[in-house]
Amino acid sequence: MNLPKSSYKVAEQVGAEIARKGHVLVTGGTTGIGEYARRGNEKNNGINISLIPQLKETYNYIGKYMDIIISTGFTEEGRIAIMINSCDAVIIIGGSSGTLIETLTAYLLGKSIVVVEDTGLTTKNIKKIMDAEHYLDDKKLVRIHFAKNAKEAVNLAIKNIGKGKSSAGLPPVK
Repeated sequence: MNLPKSSYKVAEQVGAEIARKGHVLVTGGTTGIGEYARRGNEKNNGINISLIPQLKETYNYIGKYMDIIISTGFTEEGRIAIMINSCDAVIIIGGSSGTLIETLTAYLLGKSIVVVEDTGLTTKNIKKIMDAEHYLDDKKLVRIHFAKNAKEAVNLAIKNIGKGKSSAGLPPVK
């Protein structure tokens, strides 16, 4: 993935900030952005949960810094619903099509969503598909927030937990 080097630094800072706030970090368990977030979290004595698509022994892209590994048995894309449903908030850093799927899934589930600006193409593309009020469609399930840095992203994510509504009409789990 061709992301700005600063994206990895932001990911590590987000992981660290999540740990400092006493929250648990949930990632897909792969290398890249998630691994940097887990590293920052671990350096600050946080807890890292990783949902990988298959068995640890057979998965080729497994990263480091994982306290709890859950093998979902699903494909890369199939595990996204489980991963996002396990979170209270989603912080978007860089990414590609998988990150976009995670964003849309979080939106449909009414999860708190924060995009860290200038961290990659997906973060730019999210702005292109939302309306002026920062919603992805006319259902207005959850407003998407934007942050300039890791600390702001984590604070916004926490502040907006439980403020969305799911596409099924049920409130998100608090």
